[in-house]
Amino acid sequence: MPVRRLFWPRAIRIACLAGWVAAGAAQAQEAAKPTMELAQVDITKVEPHDIASEVRIAGSLTPIRRSTLAARVASTIVELPVKVGDVVKAGDLLIRFDKMALESTLTVRQASAEAMRAQLELAESVQRRTAALGERGASSEAAQLEAQANVANLQAQIRSKQAEIADAERDLANAEVRAVFDGVIASRPVEQDQTVGLNTELMTIVDLSKMEVDAGVPTSRIPMVSIGQPVELNVEGFPDRTFSGKVTRISPTAVAGSRAVRVFLAIENYDGILKGGMFTTGILKVDERKNIIALPNSAIRTDQAGSFVLKVQDGVLRRQPVQLGTAWTDRSLVEVSGLAAGEIVVSAPLPALEADMPVVVEGL
Repeated sequence: MPVRRLFWPRAIRIACLAGWVAAGAAQAQEAAKPTMELAQVDITKVEPHDIASEVRIAGSLTPIRRSTLAARVASTIVELPVKVGDVVKAGDLLIRFDKMALESTLTVRQASAEAMRAQLELAESVQRRTAALGERGASSEAAQLEAQANVANLQAQIRSKQAEIADAERDLANAEVRAVFDGVIASRPVEQDQTVGLNTELMTIVDLSKMEVDAGVPTSRIPMVSIGQPVELNVEGFPDRTFSGKVTRISPTAVAGSRAVRVFLAIENYDGILKGGMFTTGILKVDERKNIIALPNSAIRTDQAGSFVLKVQDGVLRRQPVQLGTAWTDRSLVEVSGLAAGEIVVSAPLPALEADMPVVVEGL
């Protein structure tokens, strides 16, 4: 049986031949590109993260509530039952002064006031008799006015004596100094049997249940700080523990001679392990973003068409356009969109790499 041959038109044969030649040339060109070897440190696997801008802070701990007690009387200390470090409760006796002179002063002023009241009773009686005589024409107007003035003068003196008595009673009450809140004695510069003057510093009591950190934040970062923001703090002496706090106050002005604004952070300290003066460092997280894709700045490349990354796909580098978002300059990261979780991109600054270049990744 004779074999039938198919004869394609000459134009089709030429087109097919040209296509085979072009494909062969492309394969030859692809094969001519050297295969680049990439280490694990040269790539980044795309994964969503929770990222926040961070403001680093440092400062010393200070009890938020403290009270420096001063002498409200000039007297001798006869009882001093507390020492530095003692825990006291509200109402506990801290200092008792000698009351003898104070009691004597109160007694004298009370007696003087009683005598003045007796004189007032007599003056009022004279005023009544003078007024009665005046009604019968037996007493002059001048005598009546004098009696009235004497009564008014004695009444004013009695009011003055009553004020003096109140002062003496207050001094006697101030002879005992008691704690106004639960706390710890932080300082006590006086001793028993010591005679002190008015306004002499007696002791300082602090409440350690809540501490405060006075930290300086650069003025460039202060717009990101707001009241109520959480902070994680590390305290000197507790290397394995982190303490949580929050921003409670922000100074309205920068510290003179610096470019820092004072920010106050409150820390709960119910177990009392933190002490005043301990040095703290911490990180204040601001502008927290959740479940976003961010890459190192070195992974982003730019050409005339825009921003892109080199993605490793089937052993070849592919140009993948991306859109840039928020940048975290302190961490050299930038938010990107246009990539999917699990993809691998080149993150090392390797300018020799280009799209369509075959690559081998170490360990993959």
